[in-house]
Amino acid sequence: MLLKQQKMQVLAILSDNLNNPHPQPVPTAAIAGKLNMSVMELHNILKIMDGLGIIQTDPDLRHNLITKQGLQYLNLETRVH
Repeated sequence: MLLKQQKMQVLAILSDNLNNPHPQPVPTAAIAGKLNMSVMELHNILKIMDGLGIIQTDPDLRHNLITKQGLQYLNLETRVH
């Protein structure tokens, strides 16, 4: 799977979390399970995404949130395709 596709899937998962009445940080293990990939494999993607400012992750890469910039990126990319 291409990095861009993986980023978009992570953003979609994190965006869906905002539909909860009280959104909480999403565990990395839950994201990895939904993407059928290992947590270690996902760590590299999360580091890139955190560096881009489209998500926030804790120092241990265990919990994740989408940022305002990430929502804008997701909306822009879904409109283009």
